[in-house]
Amino acid sequence: MLEPMRYEIISIGQTKKGFFKEGCEFYGKRLQAYSSLSFKEIRAAKGSGDGVKVLESDALLKAASGYLIALDEKGKHLKSTMVAETITKLELSSISLISFLIGGADGHSEELKKQVNELWRLSDLTLAHDLAKLVLLEQLYRAETIRAGHPYHRE
Repeated sequence: MLEPMRYEIISIGQTKKGFFKEGCEFYGKRLQAYSSLSFKEIRAAKGSGDGVKVLESDALLKAASGYLIALDEKGKHLKSTMVAETITKLELSSISLISFLIGGADGHSEELKKQVNELWRLSDLTLAHDLAKLVLLEQLYRAETIRAGHPYHRE
């Protein structure tokens, strides 16, 4: 029998704003009915530019321990059903932990982009990091309900 997929979301910065934090907690609780979930929030480096991007990307990579998926504006765009299918394919390949990496304000370094297994984008729009985390959690919950045959997702 396959072990249920586990998720970890590793992000630069903390989710502080009330409605984002409440939304993340809401979908996090719902998701935990289907799989385990953990968060690692890494302190943002001071400054901006390539040096900060490299420091933050290195910290994300060091904190990750699963199949690496970085959220990036140039990543592949997936429909919700494709997210569910991807998770199932990874499970069938004996992968039981997916680490999602959410970068800082300057994004991910080129080195991180080369080292991850996949790059995904959540939207063609630019999303605030807290909003990206919330959207990711909702989509993971949606994917798990699709996989379970639950009626939450409607096409």
